[in-house]
Amino acid sequence: MRILLFLFFVHLLLNASTINLDEILTAVQKEHPMAKSLQEIDYAHKNQNQAISSREAAQLNIQNSYANPKFNKAEHEYDIGVTQNITLPSVKKNIAQANSYKNEAQMLELKYNFALLQNDIALLYHNSCLDKTNLSNFSQELKSFEELYTKKAKAYEYKEISKKELLELSLELERLRNEHKQYKNVLLSSRSRLQSKVLLEYFTDKELSCNDLNPFVKELEVDNQNQTLIEQSFDKKIKSYQSDARRYNNSFDSFTLGLSYAKEIDLNKATVSLSIPLNFTASVYEQSRSEALHNQSAASYDKEAYMLEKKADIELLQKELSFDFESIEAQKGIVKKYEDELLPLAKTAYLLGENSAIEFLLHQREYLKLKAELTTKHKKYYQTLFELLSVAQIKE
Repeated sequence: MRILLFLFFVHLLLNASTINLDEILTAVQKEHPMAKSLQEIDYAHKNQNQAISSREAAQLNIQNSYANPKFNKAEHEYDIGVTQNITLPSVKKNIAQANSYKNEAQMLELKYNFALLQNDIALLYHNSCLDKTNLSNFSQELKSFEELYTKKAKAYEYKEISKKELLELSLELERLRNEHKQYKNVLLSSRSRLQSKVLLEYFTDKELSCNDLNPFVKELEVDNQNQTLIEQSFDKKIKSYQSDARRYNNSFDSFTLGLSYAKEIDLNKATVSLSIPLNFTASVYEQSRSEALHNQSAASYDKEAYMLEKKADIELLQKELSFDFESIEAQKGIVKKYEDELLPLAKTAYLLGENSAIEFLLHQREYLKLKAELTTKHKKYYQTLFELLSVAQIKE
């Protein structure tokens, strides 16, 4: 029972020290500065929309004067009044809608940029995991060669191999150890790049799980009917310009009511006033309406261009993904033949004295080079994959 409890706590400890991609992205969506900025902008937009929909403030007018007429005694006069500008409900509705659609379009573009950030994080996570695997594999190769060198060093002591052969092995061991340091530096660098995107402190002491990488597939199905965030943004812009255009359709869009009371030396009077701007007498309203309609047309053409470009990009990236997959499969076949057949034969021939150390070392270097090239091809595949996801599948 105690053993089971011990193993359970060890399991919890190990899990607590690792983090997978979903956990990273969930934390980014909640805690990243860009996520918090999006939330604040959303609050700001809501308050702005409420302000635009609210009634305008009334204006209080007070005037005081001192009059000294010829035939009456001098006295103070005053005038007090209140004016209120009232926008027609239909016009106010169009103004509010235009602003709301404009804000929504901006938010969609910001969300698109945030989605791109998350895609970048996912790509960097995959690259860092590949570098981690690369280092682990190379460490095994280094350990295996160190064991071989130890055996050959003893053989040299018994005069079974020449000093030249031991020196060749020693130089190769030094080269491998130096290359091993480079692999460590590559991993540190890729992890730093990931950290620079995530920007969460607690993430720094976590090991990447790396058991959730996207599988390599030759074809990725993409639904071209899915509206991306950018397409939705274009739709909101078009609606915003439509509301702007409707806002300038009226002969007048507002009026001002006034109520005042004036006390003069020989007269007291109350006044009710109504002021109506005649929009049709000024060309600015028609020009503003024309501007909105032209902006609407421009946004429609921009959306059309974006969709055509998106379609072309998806087709191109799908082809590249297929080519990358085929390249990986071909490289894997070559690496496997080296690993299962050629390298063991070369090592056996060397140990039996049938081949020189240089021949064996050349085969081993070629094998390590092929494995490094395979990792590069893996990275190229993921670069294409996440670019394709960015173009085709980023949607709200």
